[in-house]
Amino acid sequence: MSATRILFVLLGLTVGMAAQQPVLQPSTPPVAAEHDPVIDAAALEIGRALFLRCFCADNNLSFDIEGRAQGSAKTTDWTLSGINVQKVVRKGPGAIELEGVRVAIRYATDRHEFDRHPQNDERMRLTLADKGDATAFERELQMVFSIGIDRPLQRSMPEHWQHYFDPSMTWPQDLLTGAQIVTFAAVPSAGSSQAVVTHRAEAGYTLPASHDHVTGTVHMRLVVDTEGVARHIAIVQPLGYGLDARAVEAAAKYRFTPAMLDGKPVASNVLMNQDFLVVQMPQ
Repeated sequence: MSATRILFVLLGLTVGMAAQQPVLQPSTPPVAAEHDPVIDAAALEIGRALFLRCFCADNNLSFDIEGRAQGSAKTTDWTLSGINVQKVVRKGPGAIELEGVRVAIRYATDRHEFDRHPQNDERMRLTLADKGDATAFERELQMVFSIGIDRPLQRSMPEHWQHYFDPSMTWPQDLLTGAQIVTFAAVPSAGSSQAVVTHRAEAGYTLPASHDHVTGTVHMRLVVDTEGVARHIAIVQPLGYGLDARAVEAAAKYRFTPAMLDGKPVASNVLMNQDFLVVQMPQ
């Protein structure tokens, strides 16, 4: 083969190889994701000890921008209204969804503290209204959640819990206002006697307490009036898992022979225990 032909062949190979090389286009810088301050505000709730201020029992809830639960949501005891937020997602331009699990509260008698017990079978989805204003959304979060057992949450609880957190609270005016209320510190004298139970009521289990095999005793104080009716029921030592509310409901149905002082019926202070020692299915 002549030198001239060899040169043309080599040139042809070079041109062919060049034609097969990809054409490089100018690179386009990636578009930065738009920052979402409302999502940032919602994400701060992850890992916090949160309680629903509405004490809502439903696991799928929607809240308006003022933090009000929409619809006729059922309520429960505050010890069953905790939530562990695990994930935050945007559900469109007007809504943020918080996903997590419900939490039950158990009182530790040895440490005198409330412990959180996640109920992993109770998945929760909370949809919060969002107008694109991070400041307004943070206010909504404060209306929906209590971080820990704050004073506003305590004041919205039933009286038996309010008096647990503040035993010095006065009771609203009722039939006991201004009445003599006797406390028997020792064996009553002749002509006097303490209140005696004549009718008992059962306190049923809650579903979470049954599921987690919770046992223990709720200690209460109450006043038995001159008709033998239990009033001013307050928790002295709780148990949690909604069982304290069940104990108070049962105590309100008890009936007594009223205490006697010098041969006359009087209102008297009574300490009362409700045992939850055999796990039952909820009633």
